[in-house]
Amino acid sequence: MENDSMSPGFFQNPECKPLEDLQLTLKNEGIPELVSALNKRWVVDRYFLYYEAPIFNDSNDHEIVGAKEHWMEIVNYIIDDLIWLLKLPYFRFWSNIIHNTSIMEMLISFLQEAPPYYALDDFPNSHDVREILNKLRHYVLLIFARLVTNKESSEEFMTRLYHGNLLYDNFIFTVPIILDLCQQYGRENKKTIDKLLKTLFILQPLYRDDFKRAISFFVQVFSNLERRFEETPNDVILLTEGVKKQSKEISLTILEDLIVHILDVSSNLTIFLENYPPATELFQTSNFMTKIVTVYSNTIPKMYEKLDSLAMREDKMIKYIELKHRLDVSRVELLKLYRIIIYKNIADILETGIELEIDMKKRVENYLDHVTNAISEKEFITDYHRFYPIDVDLEILSQICPEVDTIKCDFILNSIHATIVDEKSVNNSYKDAVASCSGINPPQQQQQHQQQQLEIENFDSREQEKIKPNEEELVRLMSEVKEILCHLGDGFIERCLKHYNYDSTRVINAVLEETLPSDLKELDFSLPYIPPDPEEAAAAVDSAFGAQRLNVFDNDEFDIMTNDKIDMSRIHRGKRKDKYKDVNEMLNDKNDIKKVNHIYSKYNLVSYEYDDEYDDTYDSHDIGETAQDDTLEMDRPFTTPRVLLRKGRDDEIYEDDDDDDENEELTEAQTSRDYFVQNPAELRAKAEQRYFSKRGGRGGSQQKDVVGNAKGQGQEKNVVINRDHKNTNKSTRANHNRRVGSQWKRRQGMIPS
Repeated sequence: MENDSMSPGFFQNPECKPLEDLQLTLKNEGIPELVSALNKRWVVDRYFLYYEAPIFNDSNDHEIVGAKEHWMEIVNYIIDDLIWLLKLPYFRFWSNIIHNTSIMEMLISFLQEAPPYYALDDFPNSHDVREILNKLRHYVLLIFARLVTNKESSEEFMTRLYHGNLLYDNFIFTVPIILDLCQQYGRENKKTIDKLLKTLFILQPLYRDDFKRAISFFVQVFSNLERRFEETPNDVILLTEGVKKQSKEISLTILEDLIVHILDVSSNLTIFLENYPPATELFQTSNFMTKIVTVYSNTIPKMYEKLDSLAMREDKMIKYIELKHRLDVSRVELLKLYRIIIYKNIADILETGIELEIDMKKRVENYLDHVTNAISEKEFITDYHRFYPIDVDLEILSQICPEVDTIKCDFILNSIHATIVDEKSVNNSYKDAVASCSGINPPQQQQQHQQQQLEIENFDSREQEKIKPNEEELVRLMSEVKEILCHLGDGFIERCLKHYNYDSTRVINAVLEETLPSDLKELDFSLPYIPPDPEEAAAAVDSAFGAQRLNVFDNDEFDIMTNDKIDMSRIHRGKRKDKYKDVNEMLNDKNDIKKVNHIYSKYNLVSYEYDDEYDDTYDSHDIGETAQDDTLEMDRPFTTPRVLLRKGRDDEIYEDDDDDDENEELTEAQTSRDYFVQNPAELRAKAEQRYFSKRGGRGGSQQKDVVGNAKGQGQEKNVVINRDHKNTNKSTRANHNRRVGSQWKRRQGMIPS
């Protein structure tokens, strides 16, 4: 059976079904039998050895004969088993993983016993031992990479849902396994671990919930560590608690375990969050962040004191140096862990450019809250600010989020300054040790600052590259602002949206908080919105191809399309009523006539002997206004004005259209040279006399009867003729000739144009 199933042509999946639905045909004594692809029938009876840490010397530091060869032999067996497992077909690989528990136990034993990065110095420094260890690490990583692969070919695959449940239900991956994987491979094989973790959390989102529940466990770990170093000298101890109190006594061995434990936890979490940043949000809880700060500031210094009292002797100096170094590394890992968690808020804004103002402000507030809570611990905030300058972070926040809480920022900076002033009370020798372990030197801070400034510039460039929304999107954004700020004009809202990169939320906040820039404050808040003209769009296209249409008023001081500021005092809307309230008041104004009277009086040509309203023929001519004095140069010969030579139709008076004498010429006396302009009163009187003389005097015109008898009694012939005449000629009477008359007056200069 095994040989048949191992043959190359045994596995057949022509319909490309997933393994969970696939049935394979197995011949048992010539009888075909259907067996599911994931079945215990495909498991090989094979035992997998556990990995053990190498012990080549005894307690007296003497080499154990054969220990090295024995360890290498076991490791070679494990490597052979892993190679055999990798060569299995996909369905047989998973059948063995599910039904042979010794495989996962072997893998877990390696993750637990293999030396982490901080313990490599304690591992035997032999070339062949290190080489075989690296080979084993390589094949273990390949096994875990295959475990998260749900498709190896078009015929060998599982659905994501089934694959994720398979990993979760069979405890193939757990929170400790994930953390140990990061500890072993997160630094040297970062790309592989990044891809492995991303795939794992996509296949099974429940792992995110597991880590969320695990945070309380990590908080409990830190709390237990704090309790071990609490000072309670005056506490009353009951007899039943004597054993418990005695168990709190710390020996050098227990202290070493505690140091390794805190180093392992802090480094595990740091590497995990570096390889899978999305999980950082889960750790941004006040309890967890507070524990990091308090353990760093209170517990670890007591661990230093305890180490000094237990191991600072000549016979234990080697152990003292080793444990002190690990404590230094632990503090560096805690600083780095804290940095990764809180700086994720800024990194997300710089890298992805969060568009929603609410999300951006929430992340900024999270950062400020965490830093504010840590300020009270001088030991922690001093070291943190030394390696990760907080003032640089605040400068970044002020640039990416102008609405940042300045009061809180000032409080943080002032508190840090006060802490740095008192920095002399801190153990500087310890700080140097931390600096040597972190690999961060103070001169490198400037380089970090330059890199962060570069990130800011990249962020600003991405913000500037945002494309202006189309007309429909712009209307939608303006309506969002209008719903809250209904008193603003659409044009003003459009200018604000343009300034704030078309973010309606930022516009609303800026208006409500009165933080608009000066150029927007000077605009009219009721400014209307002028939609783009299709012809202007066509003109832009023409301009792109070399053609351009211009208007004589383009780019002048009143062009609102090119000028943001216009002198509104020079613009008048509607009819101007500065000097005269109506036409009669203007006609009755004799000031202009008085101004030019002295000019024409020198020629003895004009005599104003009437007090009636003057002829307004020459109101449009500003004659004599530019004269500087009353003297005129008489060197030139006198020229008779052309108006004095005009005769005929220029002095005609408008009469009714029915007047047959409309074109009658004026008498010789009326056109005499003695008159520069005839008296309008006399002209009107003569015209009225002619009008009534034709009709028999004022009120004496012959009335034509158009009423007749009552209806039904018959009408006379004259009445019928009169009615027909009235109906035919009614368009020449009443209001139908006013336009013609006004045009005639305007031509004669009687109405100012």
